[in-house]
Amino acid sequence: MNLLDLALQAGLLAHQSGAGTHQTSLIIQRTAKALGVERVEVMISSTNIGATLERGDERETGFRKAPHMGANFSLLTSLDQWLDTLETQSSLVLVDSATATFIDSNHIQAAKEALDEIAQRAIHYPSWLITLLVGVSCGAFAALFSGDLAAILITTFGAALGMAVRFFLVLRHFKPVVFATVASLVALLTVGLLRHLSDTPDAALAASVLFLIPGVPLINGAGDLLNGNYLNGMARLAMSAVIIVGIAIGVSLALRVLGIER
Repeated sequence: MNLLDLALQAGLLAHQSGAGTHQTSLIIQRTAKALGVERVEVMISSTNIGATLERGDERETGFRKAPHMGANFSLLTSLDQWLDTLETQSSLVLVDSATATFIDSNHIQAAKEALDEIAQRAIHYPSWLITLLVGVSCGAFAALFSGDLAAILITTFGAALGMAVRFFLVLRHFKPVVFATVASLVALLTVGLLRHLSDTPDAALAASVLFLIPGVPLINGAGDLLNGNYLNGMARLAMSAVIIVGIAIGVSLALRVLGIER
């Protein structure tokens, strides 16, 4: 693996794990410069990343497709630790001459293997636990909305069921508007069918779909706009809007099925 491939692989992992445009660009630049590259130019869009590396008289450019994968902050933390280790080790390995900087191929291979291990690492929490805790979190929102115990319990159940449906669809590569629509429909329909058990059904209905709110894309979109990455910022906000539209469609369908007018 050459330096460009390694830098793009690190940037791709960051981009697919919820990093903003500025953070992804910094990761590519830090990776390349830690391995002796003199100059790095980075191009990042919502679906592609690219970089040009210059070292002496050599110049190399490459691009990678970067499909959206969601958020994985555990991987981003591991990636930061990998970069810190790479920079520390590279400062000991670099051999400077009067004209160029050289990196031992064994050092590059070791860095690649460490990065591959991070990429293949399983998510720290199993999906069933995430599903359960998402339900509990939505139940907590029902409590904040002054819901009674029954509202909290049915919200927890409905949101957990909706999250399970979301996992099922995402793993089969359905588009965001599809999983948002179906998951919100299932969650709200479940809570709506059980609403007679609670004296505060409105709190349960309102809280049951909050797990679908696209918090990371909204935050990254705003961050990109503030950092001057206007095109990527608008793309992230547009994706968030698509998910929110999907939620609205699912909620509307569920309310019609339940015969609830809002």
